[in-house]
Amino acid sequence: MKKKAQTGGLVIGLVIAALVIYTLGAVFGVFPAPKLGNIGDTEGPWDEKLVDFTVITTDRFAGSDESATVKVYDDKPEDWDNPRGDFSDAALYTSYTASSGVVTINKEYPGHYYLVGTVSGSNTEFLEIDIPNGDGLGELYDYNQEPDGDIMDFSAVGSSTDEDYAFTLTNGTDQTVKDTISLTLDDDTELRGWKVIVTDTEGFSIDANGDGTYDEGIKKYEVIVCGISKIIFEPAKGTDLFDSNDEYTFEIQSCKVQDGDDLNVKVEIKANTGDYTGANDEVWGEGEGVLSYVKVYDKEGNLFSTTDVTA
Repeated sequence: MKKKAQTGGLVIGLVIAALVIYTLGAVFGVFPAPKLGNIGDTEGPWDEKLVDFTVITTDRFAGSDESATVKVYDDKPEDWDNPRGDFSDAALYTSYTASSGVVTINKEYPGHYYLVGTVSGSNTEFLEIDIPNGDGLGELYDYNQEPDGDIMDFSAVGSSTDEDYAFTLTNGTDQTVKDTISLTLDDDTELRGWKVIVTDTEGFSIDANGDGTYDEGIKKYEVIVCGISKIIFEPAKGTDLFDSNDEYTFEIQSCKVQDGDDLNVKVEIKANTGDYTGANDEVWGEGEGVLSYVKVYDKEGNLFSTTDVTA
């Protein structure tokens, strides 16, 4: 018995020494630091046991149950918080389906998880949760009868009726015209902005004869969407942001409009103007058709609205 105790003490001493050497090596860069993983890798009475968690899935405006699909990831997906991303690799997640507006997550160990929730026709929801490891929570069976939970509030993808600009022009040089279109969101819908694409439809950023006055007389073109302003064309200051496809794109990720509120789309144009039609005459005239399109896309990748700029 004494000999065995001595042997055991020697082994324990060697293990402790090895851990000390490895830890010091990790600190000073000799060995790579160990991966700590998520909460499920820490000590707790429920480690390596399946612990329940519930997610309530509802409609944000109506309060009704939503038949959502929720994908649960151990690691944060590369396209996290981007509903246009790729969440199709089933090897990376466990999928759950709501029943009467409740998702019961019951196949996961304690830890930190990333949830992607989808409902057809609604904005994608992202949620991080912690499944507890049991510290101070008593018996797992009792806990699983009323587990911890969280909420995913879904909202229908924003929709509205398109409106267009129709400027009335008078003859003049260096005139500034501006207007704001207010696109009212349909009830119980929510627009989450992604980007705006502005198109030079008429070719107003072309100076065919090189005399410094452009073919449609436009001297400044500014677009403001959801309070985000971009001067896209102002040749006197060397500004021409249109690409080879006569388009300019800017993001409106901070833009959120919902449930009967307005998305404001404003254009401000400085130009030589006329009350007549005449192509490539260095004057922006009435009746020449669409000068530009302003297209707004939501975060899901849908075209929310197309506004025509005409005179």
